[in-house]
Order: sequence, then structure tokens, then C-alpha cells
Amino acid sequence: MKMRFLALMALVILSVACKKGGSDIDPETGEPSGGTGKIPSELVGKWSYGVFSPTNFWDYNGKYSGNAYEQALVFEFHPNGTYEQYVINSTTSYNCRTEAYSYFKGTVKVNEANHTFTITPTRGNYRGFYSCAPRSNINRDARKEELRQETMNYQVEAGKTGIKLSDAEAPQGVRLEAISW
Repeated sequence: MKMRFLALMALVILSVACKKGGSDIDPETGEPSGGTGKIPSELVGKWSYGVFSPTNFWDYNGKYSGNAYEQALVFEFHPNGTYEQYVINSTTSYNCRTEAYSYFKGTVKVNEANHTFTITPTRGNYRGFYSCAPRSNINRDARKEELRQETMNYQVEAGKTGIKLSDAEAPQGVRLEAISW
């Protein structure tokens, strides 16, 4: 059940579906110019959710092949109204390693009264690695139609130790811990 929830949350985050919005891109740099609203200080910073399998794989030659399963989601909210999002999923099965890594960057607008924020990605990248099928590896920029706006609910824990994110598709939400790296 827990694995299904984790997979569902990853799909929710990756397959965001909401309204299309305009982008706030600096025409000179091509980078996000920031949201129009202020990001509350309690939300600024890096937030991470992650799991890994305690099972490890070693190949027939004694070389470490990786954890059986890993999944992580990281948000970094900047005071200027921009954000970065990282998602990684990987699995090792029958000595084959499969990894999917996504990165998005854009603007974030926070509604403090409703405890919601809306992310609008302005660029992104997808990478896929398949050790047993290397011709299937990918490394490409996100297409325009994949840069979809999404609104999430948030609750910040006392002491800014974690936040809980949820949306209509995953009302039970997921807890992200405050991190620094």
C-alpha cells in the first residue's frame, strides 16, 4: 500500500494538471523573473521527501549495483518568487538499473490566507537511464505542453522542520523535511 502511495505521489507531481498560465520570463536571461507576490519566510528554503530500499544489489563480480528502490522529491523556494523542483525514481531488478530524473524551474505564487501555492514551470529537463537497454536512455528538455501549472496546499510545521503538501488528487499528502545542501 505504501509503495502504491509513493508511486501515486510521484505521478501526481510529474503529471501536473491544472490551468495554463503565463510565464514570467526575463527576456534578457531566459530565466524566471520571480512571482508577483512575496514568498513567506517560513516557506523559503529546501524541502525534501525521500525513501530508499534497505535492499542492496551486487553484481556477479562483486560490484555494487545500487539500492533496490529509491524515490525523492525536492522543492527549493527562493525569496524572489522562483522555485526549483527535483524528482528522482530508481529501481534495480535482475541486475538492471532504471533511473528517471526530472528537473523543473519556474515561478511560485503563494496565497497565505488559503495556505496554497501555485507553481508555474518555465523550463524543465527529463533524463532516463536504463542499464540493460542503453539505447532507450533519454536526456531532453521538457516540451511546452509538459510545463503545466499546479496548485498545492501546504502546512508548515512549527519550527520550520517540515511541510505537508497535498492537492485534490492526493488529499492525504506527503511530508517534506527541511534540508540544506
